Amino acid sequence: MTLSLTYAPSFPDRRNADDAPRFWLVANMLRRQVFPREPEQPLEASDMPKLFPGIVINGRAVEIAWDFQHHVHDTAGLEVYGVCETDAELAGTANVCINGPLLHNRPDIMLSTAAHELGHVVFDIPETLGGQAASYRHYRSAEAADNAFRNAAAVCFCEWRANEFMGALLAPALAVHRRLLHHARNERLAIVRTRSAGHPAWPVVSGDNDPDAVAGITEVLAQEFGVSPRFMSVRLDQYKLITRRNRTGGRS
Repeated sequence: MTLSLTYAPSFPDRRNADDAPRFWLVANMLRRQVFPREPEQPLEASDMPKLFPGIVINGRAVEIAWDFQHHVHDTAGLEVYGVCETDAELAGTANVCINGPLLHNRPDIMLSTAAHELGHVVFDIPETLGGQAASYRHYRSAEAADNAFRNAAAVCFCEWRANEFMGALLAPALAVHRRLLHHARNERLAIVRTRSAGHPAWPVVSGDNDPDAVAGITEVLAQEFGVSPRFMSVRLDQYKLITRRNRTGGRS
């Protein structure tokens, strides 16, 4: 099966939280193609080369060469989590290298790094291969990965965009919403009706619940989707699946 994505290329060139759902949509489009019968199935890092060997993006075929076997360093010689790059001698190919030796005991970071680099393939590589930019290379460093889940101001636009794609690819809003409500009802947590990025007809979890209970469910969800609890906490916040208290004691 050939994976194919078509999206409006005129995405903005600055961070804007209101634009994040557009990147989530692209991730969900791709996810539905690789999991047509079980679109909510969790991913593993080892799945990535098999599921995403290449993508036709806005009519341009991009082959993806994956490497999880070697250490990865930036131009300063510092070890990093991963890199996405092109080579002028390999036309039509995006090279994605994940630092397997460094991350062998952190499967959650290995997975999120692979999904992050795939985001660069989807949004940044087609322009490079089309001759509209210089050869492309972008690293995911340990420091950037630590800040990337929540601190959009700490990263450039293309990194923020890759992070939002990563979040939706690994933990799609509808799937997270479904599992969250399943666990919340089992734990008899309070739920409320408000708008979210999940299913429009489903309630969300109230922020008035015991924080320890919410943290416990967040950790279970993280295990189910193969990500870290911090990663899942950010997705729940981004999707507005758990309400938050404001300073006057109400919910927001």
